[in-house]
Amino acid sequence: MSSSGFNPGLRRKIRARGARAPNAPPRPKGVETALARALGKAGAPYAGLRPQATGEAPQWDVHVADLMAAMPENGLIALLEAGEDRRAVCLFDPGLVDALVEVQTTGRVDDGPGLARAPTRIDAALAKDFTGLFLGALEGELADLTGIDWPQTLTYGAPLLDARQLDLLLPERPYHLLRATLDLGGGAKTGWVLLAVPVTGAADPPDGPPPDDSAWRAAWREAVLSAPAALEAVLQRRWLPLHRIEALSVGDVLPLDRGDLAGVELCDLSGTRRFRARLGRVDGHRALRLTQGAGLTPPAPPPSAPAATPLTLSKEAAPPA
Repeated sequence: MSSSGFNPGLRRKIRARGARAPNAPPRPKGVETALARALGKAGAPYAGLRPQATGEAPQWDVHVADLMAAMPENGLIALLEAGEDRRAVCLFDPGLVDALVEVQTTGRVDDGPGLARAPTRIDAALAKDFTGLFLGALEGELADLTGIDWPQTLTYGAPLLDARQLDLLLPERPYHLLRATLDLGGGAKTGWVLLAVPVTGAADPPDGPPPDDSAWRAAWREAVLSAPAALEAVLQRRWLPLHRIEALSVGDVLPLDRGDLAGVELCDLSGTRRFRARLGRVDGHRALRLTQGAGLTPPAPPPSAPAATPLTLSKEAAPPA
């Protein structure tokens, strides 16, 4: 395995597997340029990094087994979230990792190749912001391209210090490999970036018609409508100056007009009025009779029945007399 990336034999095999049918839509054009521009924007905030990126031709429809075989022994791997339980992978070679560490600790990129060492959590922490800037810039660069069949919005998930875990974390589906080489610190170091993105719609469609979810919808509606909901009865709203409110103490009396008993507001916990009601009593309990509200159209009362069924409030929830 070459320390700089894929070996030539594996690259030819991946290209052969990535061939498309003649009637398939064309591949997007300009991905290499978008990749290089995104890396340049990501490196702009880092004084001394000065990345000069060159995008390579993408490798289409690579399987997980080939992706695992292409992984070098050293390199920083970041697991990315691609939405809908899909994942992508971003890989930095040791040259780029060392350059990012150096510019954030000494302010410049040291001459010489990157150290062939296993990445650490400190390396991952120092490369996280650059990764986020790169992914955000790449999303903007790809926005105007047609034929993109992979998730454009990628977010940083977690560093992966053991490449062998990829076989368990990546679903078996085709991936596109986007790769670019970088000249760092004015030629002090070289490096490369590899982005493996999942192909959308790669899974086989299910056989037969879509399942009938009407029973699930009915059960979900029943569960939601049977959930408890709290209401508050507001007998009257009083507006007082702030100095009056600050002067209130236990035992003070705020007079209420008897006519307000017919103007009770029934509100939800956000304070939004849902119904108007009249305060009264039923069987020795305080009660509310709903008089106005959305969807409330009480029928004419029959001779032998009350006009409306009163809403009985518990003693604790009742307003003061």
